[in-house]
Amino acid sequence: MSDRFILRTYCSCLIIFALNLYSEEQSDADSFFGREAPAYPSPDHLIGWIDSRQIQSLNGEWSYIVDPMNNGLPESSFFGGFPKNKIQKTGMELIEYNFETASKINIPGAWNAEDEKLFFYRGPVWLYKKFNFLPNKKSLAHLYIEGSNFTTKIFLNGSIVGEFEGGYVPFNFDISKYLKEGENILLVQTDNTLSESSVPTQKTDWWPWGGIVGDVYIVETPKKFIQNAYLQLDPENFSQALFKLEMNQESSGQKVKLEIPELQFEDEYITNSSGLIREKITITPQLWAPRSPKLYKVIISTASETISDEIGFRSIKTQGQKLFLNNREIKFKGIAMHSEPIGIAGPAFSKAHFQVLLSTAKDLNINFIRAAHYPYTRHLAKVADRFGLMLWEEVPVYWNIDWNNPQTLDIAKNQISRLVQRDQNRASVVVWSVANETPLSNARMTFLNTLLAEIELNDSSRLSTAALLSGSEEQFRSLVLVLALQGAKSNWVSPKEKAIFELILNQANIPINSKLSFSLSIDDPLGESIDLISYNEYFGWYYVTFFTDQMMISEGTLRKLMFEVMPDIKISSSYDKPIHISEFGAGAKYGNRTNKIWSEEYQATLYKHQLEMLSSNPQIQGISPWVFKDFRAMLRPLPGIQDFYNRKGLIDENGNKKEAFEVLADFYENKWNK
Repeated sequence: MSDRFILRTYCSCLIIFALNLYSEEQSDADSFFGREAPAYPSPDHLIGWIDSRQIQSLNGEWSYIVDPMNNGLPESSFFGGFPKNKIQKTGMELIEYNFETASKINIPGAWNAEDEKLFFYRGPVWLYKKFNFLPNKKSLAHLYIEGSNFTTKIFLNGSIVGEFEGGYVPFNFDISKYLKEGENILLVQTDNTLSESSVPTQKTDWWPWGGIVGDVYIVETPKKFIQNAYLQLDPENFSQALFKLEMNQESSGQKVKLEIPELQFEDEYITNSSGLIREKITITPQLWAPRSPKLYKVIISTASETISDEIGFRSIKTQGQKLFLNNREIKFKGIAMHSEPIGIAGPAFSKAHFQVLLSTAKDLNINFIRAAHYPYTRHLAKVADRFGLMLWEEVPVYWNIDWNNPQTLDIAKNQISRLVQRDQNRASVVVWSVANETPLSNARMTFLNTLLAEIELNDSSRLSTAALLSGSEEQFRSLVLVLALQGAKSNWVSPKEKAIFELILNQANIPINSKLSFSLSIDDPLGESIDLISYNEYFGWYYVTFFTDQMMISEGTLRKLMFEVMPDIKISSSYDKPIHISEFGAGAKYGNRTNKIWSEEYQATLYKHQLEMLSSNPQIQGISPWVFKDFRAMLRPLPGIQDFYNRKGLIDENGNKKEAFEVLADFYENKWNK
């Protein structure tokens, strides 16, 4: 057979192949520009006690490529396929991306904080990391990511590892079969796009930081390993604690040793047929409390591994309308915050970030922090354990979620369960919150009760709550009458506005010599299901704007009148449970001393009236004003004042303290000192 014949036959085959390929592509018009998406596995069950595991950190410098058209995904088009990581060999290969020469970013970190061109960008960004590894056939290797916003696809050495949707919370994959000895290439696509069905939903009053916002580790474990373990004090019996342990696979008869050396406790247990242990143990610990945040080293070991942690033991519960820590009545002297460091752009994620935040917050004389509106990294609770600060932790079920969407519910359940499983041993965490400012509906009730059941499944030793909106149209109509009566009686009100107030009173048949006060009852039906009745209120800030158009009265007049009536406002609930005011506040630009709105003086004045009001309401047992520090928010564009910051902070983004800071600090120190 001649070479010419072979060549002609080969060329004919290529032509036939090309024609067949063309024909197939014509039958499916999308195949050239979009392929069927591959299956992306979901993460494994969360690995706990991460800081005592054998880990290799992948934190540090990564390369990144912005991909607004999702071109790099395997399913995207002929032009895509970043995970293949094609490289130049002869200089003649057509390659339209190059991670080796791409821009760099520090991980953990948000790309829209580190690259000003991406500040407002919402979409996919690829992150690339090369690392060396020496696999051990006797071990498993897991990729652990502390948090990544909001949809994450992972590829290792060109293979699909999996996908996680939800953001903020940790997840891990077994990557043993993808690793190779020597150099490995990890490629992660992060996408901070939000939608009507995501959690959080597409509109948030905080910045949608994109990228990997927590630690990235390779975690090595034995093939049979301790998945997670729970050790918490019995809220009713301080000499007993519940010990729960879960192996990564069903393995009956596994011997497990539990040690608390300082308490001279040591005992052994055997896993059941499901690889579980559930036992009550007898101990007599010094109880963890804000003034004495005692922690004990706890060691758990099997024949093949040892894990450890530092755990505090305390009890938190309610009785009627009171709060009790270690059976002693307590009030939550709190502040709310966002996970943004002082003086640094982007999200807070490290131990150092939270040490600075919490040490500065302690200058307020607080004992409590509301960590809103989403989970922070594990370092927050670990620092709070040592600082003696109680924590409220929350998932981003915020405003109007897609309540009827099963996928949305799955994302939220995943978030709350992973948050609880990660921080279940942190003494500082005393409250789990499932939502913030969600409108009433039957679907919302079903959704949130499902999340509360998910908490109960993992941990029943803490309080549950949600930051509620409340007050009926009829109740707020009565506030209009209270303001009108106050205005009609006030000497400083202009004759024109006084006449309007008198007209409102005449229409309601209220004599000018009447006495009126405003009472608000928190009646959200979710109050039946939660332990702590939490309420966001903004008397003196937002509520005034609701009335000014209706009453044809200037905002300035209504704001001053609101301050006058505020001390007599009564807040209660029909539920025999403690109330926590989870938000109140006002915006102020640091250095603005104009005594008008957005000034430090106005914010401080509002705090004084709010605190007088709240301290005279006996059912209120905790407050966490909004907010500790000015934080980034796309909803806040006002130039020269907000500049895309929410300015309700008691300190600005650089840590400068506003006048209201000292108002709150003095209140906690001298007036609410239980």
